[in-house]
Amino acid sequence: MVNKPARLLFLGDSVTDCDRDRSIRQPNRPEALGTGWVHRVATEWLSMSPASRIWNRGYSGCEINELLDQEGWQPVKQGGYDTITVMIGINDIWHPFEGGQSHDIATNLKDFNALAERLMPLTRQLVLVEPFAIAGTAVTEAWWPLLTELQAGQKALAEQHKAVWMPVQADFEADSAAHPMLWAYDGVHPGVLGHQWLARRWLALMGQVD
Repeated sequence: MVNKPARLLFLGDSVTDCDRDRSIRQPNRPEALGTGWVHRVATEWLSMSPASRIWNRGYSGCEINELLDQEGWQPVKQGGYDTITVMIGINDIWHPFEGGQSHDIATNLKDFNALAERLMPLTRQLVLVEPFAIAGTAVTEAWWPLLTELQAGQKALAEQHKAVWMPVQADFEADSAAHPMLWAYDGVHPGVLGHQWLARRWLALMGQVD
């Protein structure tokens, strides 16, 4: 359980961003935490450790190689985070389909490796969250082999860097089967139950809930 104040940074794309107010730079502000799973994590964590500092630095639309090019992604310039959590990669599958371009999973994984290498010295613990999708209006059958390759590669890199890997795909897919629209309305962006599930999965990984 939480026993001391922590500095937690969340990085990712729209699944993490969730309409956060980027003009607010301070930690813990509800508008700056967005409306999704990070907000739910912060509510639970701060109820146990109100002196902690939590930042959401999700950037909607980001691909892996774009994430750390975003302005203000690192709120504490010298590092010293207790945990940095990253979920990134679904747009590297989605955007090439939208743009009629070819995929390059090897390059995506090279970028992911560079991302991990840059973040590791800044934090005591790096958590890498598996990008995921379920069947939905945005997701076609052509996604699955590419996404599976990306997920497997990210997991291998997490092990290589001794980062914490948070699996999502299999359990999210199984648990969402009865009401998929409430879990990820287009197959990618979580609904209310999807965000709740992600928050509880992260908190369980940190030993904060069963």
